[in-house]
Amino acid sequence: MLGKQPDVAPAATLAAVRKFTVPDLVGTVPQDDPHVIKAKLLANAALNEYIGPEISVSAGSAQWGTLAQAQIYASYGEYSRSLQALKRSGISFFALAPSKLPQEYLRLMFPQPWWNDLVADAGKNGLDPYLVASLVRQESEFNPAAVSPAHAYGLMQLLASVGKENAKREGLKGFQTAQLLNPATNLQLGTRNLKSVLDRFGEQPEYALAAYNAGDVPVRQWMTNGDYKDIAEFVESIPYTETREYVQAIMRNREMYRALYAGK
Repeated sequence: MLGKQPDVAPAATLAAVRKFTVPDLVGTVPQDDPHVIKAKLLANAALNEYIGPEISVSAGSAQWGTLAQAQIYASYGEYSRSLQALKRSGISFFALAPSKLPQEYLRLMFPQPWWNDLVADAGKNGLDPYLVASLVRQESEFNPAAVSPAHAYGLMQLLASVGKENAKREGLKGFQTAQLLNPATNLQLGTRNLKSVLDRFGEQPEYALAAYNAGDVPVRQWMTNGDYKDIAEFVESIPYTETREYVQAIMRNREMYRALYAGK
């Protein structure tokens, strides 16, 4: 309706913004590269702070250095370190076209550790395993030893009281809070807890995830006070920035998991 408009020169302030350059990423790491070999030895000695600098010395590491770091950490089961290496690389993976991003990066960004336990526990509670994996990714980055400042423990970041309550429901006798640092136990109790949250909010994952992060009371207030046309408008209207981005990230990640592993 506006028709063609005259071109307008960019504001002077924008001219100072650094342009993001996308490296030509490759999906393979030269395993015979001496710096990659040294980096693996450093990882074996738990000298993690030297892995990145060692790899960066190699010619061509701009194309595969981040991948090499992430693969090394993942090979030792350090999935949280692997994810952090990808996040700190400065590469905006979600902004890249699929043709620019080899699948190896995506599989490291959306890993499947403890997958058999996760799928079994999700199935027992009628949950989407990709939703559970996305929640774990957001809560703990797959670090089973994660303990938050609020004293939430393990993969699904369960409070001791929540763990105790669900352990009783599961018939686990002699429950101790330290058991929440065991991946199998955390997933068993965490999926049961997530199911109960979903049940309280009519199986609507966006409501349940908001409550998982912010608590039931605020979410009930938002549901009551807002005149939302659909669930997407509810999510966009969540007044807590952390909770809004938390819900959006998990729902996005669930679709990434489905695309990667379920062909959806």
